[in-house]
Amino acid sequence: MTSTSGKEPVALLLGNYRPSLTLARDLQRKGYRVVVSSHGCERGCQYSRAVSDIWDHAPLEATPDRFAQELQMFHKDNPNLAVIFPVAEEYVRLIAEHENSFEGLPPIATVDAATVRKCLDKPYMMQLSHSCDVPTAPFSTSSNTEQFYSAMETVGFPLIVRPSDSTKRIDGAKALFLNSAAEAEQAFKDFSLGYQDLLLQQKFEGVRHNVYFAAHDGVVKRCLHAVIDRTDSPDGTGLAVEGRTLPAGHPLVDQTCSLVRALGYTGIGCAQFLFDEVTEQSSFLEINPRIAGNHALPEFAGLELGTFMLDLALGRKPGAGSEQGRAGIRYCWTSGDLMGAKVSYLRGEVSLRETVTWIIRALSVGFRSDVHMVFSVSDPAPALHALWDVVPRLARWKRPVISPRQNTITNHTSGKSL
Repeated sequence: MTSTSGKEPVALLLGNYRPSLTLARDLQRKGYRVVVSSHGCERGCQYSRAVSDIWDHAPLEATPDRFAQELQMFHKDNPNLAVIFPVAEEYVRLIAEHENSFEGLPPIATVDAATVRKCLDKPYMMQLSHSCDVPTAPFSTSSNTEQFYSAMETVGFPLIVRPSDSTKRIDGAKALFLNSAAEAEQAFKDFSLGYQDLLLQQKFEGVRHNVYFAAHDGVVKRCLHAVIDRTDSPDGTGLAVEGRTLPAGHPLVDQTCSLVRALGYTGIGCAQFLFDEVTEQSSFLEINPRIAGNHALPEFAGLELGTFMLDLALGRKPGAGSEQGRAGIRYCWTSGDLMGAKVSYLRGEVSLRETVTWIIRALSVGFRSDVHMVFSVSDPAPALHALWDVVPRLARWKRPVISPRQNTITNHTSGKSL
């Protein structure tokens, strides 16, 4: 892509994945010409009627100055560029950590850099939760071998291990559950845990809850409370694929307000918790200082979080929006649900019978839900392409040609190849 044509104001969305679709559809209705960056984990925006073009840029692993220069060039080629929305977390983090590199550009619709850095610093947020009397499970940090074993002893078993940097993964997973010293020892060897910045936290049994919010000067103005009934991983980690909204009068909403007040937060975000429905105990997880992955849900509920962030970026007073989203809304992400079943089966995490049950539930939930994270009646192509990616092509299931020697080696090799 080189430049956009016409006189419409241009909105550039950084991150090609599902919340960008919801944001693009909203911005198109407001009269914007929407361009989306090509980098993203789901890559469905190129099929959307709401997206005019895709902007390709160098990988973010290159220097921040390189990306800033490419943004400046995009602005030069597109003088009608009115606003830049960092959607994916890696863009939010990059701009927050190198804000001076992005001076002179049109308004960037993001939470201020200092708040972003605090929210993405997991140990800092754990300490902040303690100071605000917001419950969180015992935790410790680790960046080398000695610290890992010390933290393990401090926290105790069972525990959960996550990267301190929320944009990173451990062998593709957001977290590891470890139930014993033996499991920890094996994981330490398998995933080189002594060479990563990690957060070790005592495992807390509970259901994941999200509180989507918009705030100004530390005061929550709009919020929606949702529970995650299932994720795309059989162990409950991963991304939400099914859930429902709850009444706003809940202790987790009050806890969110306390954290937002302590941060002096202005902008939109999503606070995440674990909640034990039997004991009514909770454990704070994190605040994502950006548009949430399930952005379609609060927008369907009337919160207009995208508009709230747009108004802040353009120096306007945020317009009217629902102060509290209604309870009882059922949501789903069908393509993510089906992909979760497929990947879990191929990894040997679920049996064939469990996979079939999973698929039947995903399809049933898809028909019963009030809102889908990708599908739109007026813009169906992204969802259809996402579903097509789940379908196993025959070419992917062809047996490779194996020589007699390779066959001998394979027959004597234990373990699974994924």
